[in-house]
Amino acid sequence: MPSRLRSVVRICALAGALTYLSLLVPGRLTRVCGYIDEPTYCSALAYGFPALFLVDGSHTSPTGSVARDPLSLLIGLDDLLWGRLGWSALFWLAVVLAARTAWHRWRRRRQAQQD
Repeated sequence: MPSRLRSVVRICALAGALTYLSLLVPGRLTRVCGYIDEPTYCSALAYGFPALFLVDGSHTSPTGSVARDPLSLLIGLDDLLWGRLGWSALFWLAVVLAARTAWHRWRRRRQAQQD
């Protein structure tokens, strides 16, 4: 595999891992719980950072719990908010790219000082 492609795969994998690890950050989200003439809103447990993207499912999940393991995510026990997941993933990708750029600049400066 070419060096650039390997680097892109590593960056994306690290951003994906950080996005998944952000599920350790809890929060609450206001969502529509039901419709009786008008929508009824309630607070629900949610996880993710910087945007809460995994929310306690109102019909299939035990109330007040969010399953964060990959199998529960795949079978849809809780609600995954795709737009918020995309923003969180882009945030972590930007963090990884900024850290990588800073690392390369630091290495170049250090090498120039040694020469």
